[in-house]
Amino acid sequence: MEEHIDLAIATGVFLFFLALCVGLGYYSALAYASSMLPPDVAAVAYRYLLKIPINYDPSSKVATIGVGLEGVRAVVAVIKTSGAAHQVRLFEERVLPTKVSADSDEWVVAITSSGYGVKHGAAYPRGLVVTTAGVYPLASAPGLYPQLKVTTGYEVEPSEFMVVRTSAGPQTRAIDDGYLSKLRMVGSKLVGPSDPRLKGYAGLVMLREEYSS
Repeated sequence: MEEHIDLAIATGVFLFFLALCVGLGYYSALAYASSMLPPDVAAVAYRYLLKIPINYDPSSKVATIGVGLEGVRAVVAVIKTSGAAHQVRLFEERVLPTKVSADSDEWVVAITSSGYGVKHGAAYPRGLVVTTAGVYPLASAPGLYPQLKVTTGYEVEPSEFMVVRTSAGPQTRAIDDGYLSKLRMVGSKLVGPSDPRLKGYAGLVMLREEYSS
């Protein structure tokens, strides 16, 4: 009787560890596959679909936003920064093209889930983050992307990037159009957080371009 019990326990432990190993192997394979490039692809580039132009006339203090993007909807913000304080003078969704009044030292931002545009304003070392949901201090921005971060200059997260096939495996780099111009584009599509390389970037839409050698 005891031998049967010992055998049952041993069998149960074996099956448990077998299932665990199979599960770990499955998820490891998924992670490995998501890091690879398709066999016939030499590089993929992730770009913002929209580059929203903002043209500022200092004499009239008017910013014209989105010429050439007729009908596109974007959130427009006008932000005054001064010392340790800031004021959001405007934050609303607009249909492009549109115009807003702004002083020369004010930031003007147009942002969508798939692109952005910026008119530079006064430096603000404390930092702000602009998303399609609002304007926030650096430390309290929600997990919504893209995020345009304003300090002494500005940067967008995530930045555009490319993944290149090398002998050591795929490598992520900043976009290099000179490099990509030597390859042949074989396809493009819009992708979001379901793409393994955009995982965690809620709300984001980017253009994925595939290149072959």
